[in-house]
Amino acid sequence: MTYRYVAGRLVQSLVLIVLVVSTAFVLIHVAPGDPVTYLYGGQSVSAEVLAQVRHSWGLDRPVWAQYAGYMGNVVRGNLGYSQINFQPVADMLAGSLPNTLLLMIPSVLLAVSCGTVLGIAAARRSGTATDYAIGAASLISYATPPFWLSVIFIVVFASRLHWFPTQGMATLGAAGGAVARARDIAWHMVLPLGVLAWWYSAAFTRLTRASVLEESRKSYLMTARMKGLSEFKVFYRHALRNAMRSVITVLGVQLGTMFAGAVMTEIVFAWPGTGRIIYTAILQHDYPVVLGFFLIVGAAVIVANLLVDLAYVVIDPRIRYQ
Repeated sequence: MTYRYVAGRLVQSLVLIVLVVSTAFVLIHVAPGDPVTYLYGGQSVSAEVLAQVRHSWGLDRPVWAQYAGYMGNVVRGNLGYSQINFQPVADMLAGSLPNTLLLMIPSVLLAVSCGTVLGIAAARRSGTATDYAIGAASLISYATPPFWLSVIFIVVFASRLHWFPTQGMATLGAAGGAVARARDIAWHMVLPLGVLAWWYSAAFTRLTRASVLEESRKSYLMTARMKGLSEFKVFYRHALRNAMRSVITVLGVQLGTMFAGAVMTEIVFAWPGTGRIIYTAILQHDYPVVLGFFLIVGAAVIVANLLVDLAYVVIDPRIRYQ
């Protein structure tokens, strides 16, 4: 039964990826404007020349024909060519995506770790001053937009205190070996990483607290105590294990939101990731770049949810025998 479950989730994931790309393609092409107007509209270019450029780029074809051509290229691993930047989209994203992941992966791990620990602490001390303090802090953190918090961090920790650099990924002209470069990048990472981890940990804190409290009221824990299990085993082996299913689910769902938050944070901190590329591509109506970004983000979210579904097989034994 487990193989049928996994196969079903794989098929659903492939269908969802196609739907995500198709929806993004339609929305982008029905939006007003085109890259030709952006690139040549401010120059003294005749309408005939603009029409010729649109024809050479394939923008004068019917939308369904453009869609069929694009999907055919995607199946072959070709994400298209940016006529604005004169580069293959795959090369543009391959050069910037590792920098985005360098921010996202540590921030996600830090947010989940801190959120889980704080949520457990609040649930274990429910109704106390500790619970109220953690709840208030998480509510304030969740209500703070990442781009605004990024500006505050720059003003306070970079401009006023001079503890960290204001922007960039590395110090220009810095000399040294691999260790010195790694330390320099880590130094530049502190503020954007802190912004992302601060904001996303709030959701995991509140979710962990609510899930743990809900599990703590269920009758199977009383049965475990009657069997003579210690309170430590009852909580960590039973209550917390079941409560973590909700945390894992939200982690997969919020991955797309995390990409969006990383984009805004990268723009504020001038981090050389996908943020600035996708922001510029949207302004320039650079269809292939925007579609390539949507494809990567959509695939990341779907793969994350697929991994969540597979994790359920390990966490919940009932799924193995469906």
